[in-house]
Amino acid sequence: MPFKSLEAAAIEASLGGHTRQYLAGALKQPQPLAHVHDTDIEVGISDYVKSGFEAAHRHARAKEYHYVLRGMTEYQDLDTGDVHRFRTGDFYVIYAGTAYVQRIKRDTRILFIKYPAGNDKQIVPMTEAVDAWARETLRVTRIDLQAREDGDGAATAVPRANSLKPAVAVAVFDAAQRLLLVKRRDSGYWAMPGGTMELTDSLEGCARREVREETGIEIAIAGMIGTYTDPAAIIAYSDGEVRREFSILLAATATSEHLAHDDESTDVQWVELAALARFPMVDAQTRRVQDVLAWRSKRVVFIR
Repeated sequence: MPFKSLEAAAIEASLGGHTRQYLAGALKQPQPLAHVHDTDIEVGISDYVKSGFEAAHRHARAKEYHYVLRGMTEYQDLDTGDVHRFRTGDFYVIYAGTAYVQRIKRDTRILFIKYPAGNDKQIVPMTEAVDAWARETLRVTRIDLQAREDGDGAATAVPRANSLKPAVAVAVFDAAQRLLLVKRRDSGYWAMPGGTMELTDSLEGCARREVREETGIEIAIAGMIGTYTDPAAIIAYSDGEVRREFSILLAATATSEHLAHDDESTDVQWVELAALARFPMVDAQTRRVQDVLAWRSKRVVFIR
């Protein structure tokens, strides 16, 4: 047999609910995916839907080769105390005998190759300090950037975008005509709730889901305020993603009352319109809030 393949659909299906699936190896335990049998090498995918960590260990004989398909991970070398961070697109090798503990950001996927194959994993004791480091949630930070020309016509340097994801933001008002704002954990600034669309979302469904997850509030959509697709508006994340702007801003009214923020935010508040200036926002968010206020009086849709 000159070729044997594993189809993408089968690989994705096998990863549902499983952190790790082997593509090749000589496995002792069954797994959902029908892997390629190989006694020389192990190849697989580690898929972390939630943030977490791998307990401290070393491999006595094997070298591990890793390629980060998406997300971010960090390793602490237990012999030196050095911390190594790897992001989307990074390739690295861990040599035999290296004792380490790994922590992983949620929504991270890593392709791994282990050579030679075989169970040579050795558990390494963790100190309280190392255990605390491993259990601390690995998060990304973000910086909102805008490419502009200065007075001499020179453009402000910003990273080149490597990502484009449709997103929705929602201007939610309560019965007292207060605007709903969340304080983002990744930037420290205030913003209207929202997030990126998933493959199973409609625009309205995404808006409802994101507002519910971020604030606990149920909403009724009232209209569209504007679209924001400026290629010079950039969001640079610490995991290596550099996303260009593509967002649709909707208006909505709250149909429930109980506020509760999720792990992506540190606070959520209903804000009087006269008090908005006291809530620090990035420039792009400030412009959108201004469009919200203009839309309320004119019902004009803004194409930015």
